[in-house]
Amino acid sequence: MQRYATNKLTDLTIRALGTAGRYADGGGLYLQVQPGGSKTFVFLRQSGGRRQLAGLGAYPAVSLAAARGKAALIREAEADGRLKLLMATGTGFASACAGLTAGEVTVAGATDGESPCERVPTFRDFAQEWMERNLIQLSNEKARAQWHSTLKAYAEPISAKRLDEIETSDILKCLKPIWTAKPETARRVQQRIERILSAADVLGHRAGRNPAQWKGHLDQVLPVMRHLRQHHSAMTYAALPAYMECLAGRQTMASLCLQFIILTAARSGEARGASWDEVDLARCVWTLPAERMKARRTHHVPLSEDALAILKTLDPGPNRGKAFVFQSPTRAMQLSEAALRKLMTQTGAGEFTIHGFRSAFRDWAGNATEFPRDLAEEALAHRLGAVEAAYRREQAVERRRVMMQAWAAFARQGN
Repeated sequence: MQRYATNKLTDLTIRALGTAGRYADGGGLYLQVQPGGSKTFVFLRQSGGRRQLAGLGAYPAVSLAAARGKAALIREAEADGRLKLLMATGTGFASACAGLTAGEVTVAGATDGESPCERVPTFRDFAQEWMERNLIQLSNEKARAQWHSTLKAYAEPISAKRLDEIETSDILKCLKPIWTAKPETARRVQQRIERILSAADVLGHRAGRNPAQWKGHLDQVLPVMRHLRQHHSAMTYAALPAYMECLAGRQTMASLCLQFIILTAARSGEARGASWDEVDLARCVWTLPAERMKARRTHHVPLSEDALAILKTLDPGPNRGKAFVFQSPTRAMQLSEAALRKLMTQTGAGEFTIHGFRSAFRDWAGNATEFPRDLAEEALAHRLGAVEAAYRREQAVERRRVMMQAWAAFARQGN
């Protein structure tokens, strides 16, 4: 029998462990520490180039001594061929290990008929925990919400399954109904499931090929769909002056915010989330910090006279602080996107998107003016090509100020 270096862990060291990861006791036995602090014993082996894992129970319900006894039983069964025989009947590695150990080593706290491997979390529970930890990197609240909504709507076939039970056929049940009907959504669902199952593999909840893997796996059974570029429905810049006049007749917070979005060519979330400490009324510049920008770099917006007039209308004076510029009329928080959408519907622009006003600005700059392309792209806070960006050490705020003043004059008068 192969000799193993075992008994590397002690109860003292286990209690002290707080960092997520997998800690070896030796002979295939590991303690798995989750990000939330929970601890589980697992048995891990390599077979045919693939990693196989079986849960042995949660600590301290399963003691270190009991976990070592379970690991020893598995090693003995592997050495004398019993494990191989069990798996030859179609039983998976985790189930075979549970069968070997359940009757010979008592798992404290387990109910009758409950095997240790049943403590592997379901996809739903693990995905929820993973998203709460990892989606903080997304600055856009809407993007975070889309992760939750798409998985709730389209990952239902695997939602209640344990992570180690999910197979390729289960992933196909999620994707096939929407693969051709909703190709963009389907690819996002596939990518999100793949990423979550990859995290489950790293944390020891499953082993083997990721069933949601695209390259070299799902791409062999699902048709490669051509990327469908979707454009935001935009009001033409020719129609904008009349619409701005309509908005000016409504002195509401939503109307002022939407006018400001149009005049600055800003994204909805950037404008609605604007706080007074970002605004320099003396220099006529609105500075958005990198963490609020899609491109993750600070963006300086030169304010036209019209945009500045809107801010002065709302200026609370010395008590500005970090309060939102465009506050909800009913709550001490930023104005909602729903309020802007409602306003657009009421003013006959319901068919267009808020983001489409940025397209109107870009079309105006490219078709009706001689302003350089890169200046318009800077105004939109778009990423420039590597070569182009290398030559632009500044954001040309003053040059853009001239352009934004011209855009405001056009939006107000149509010339």
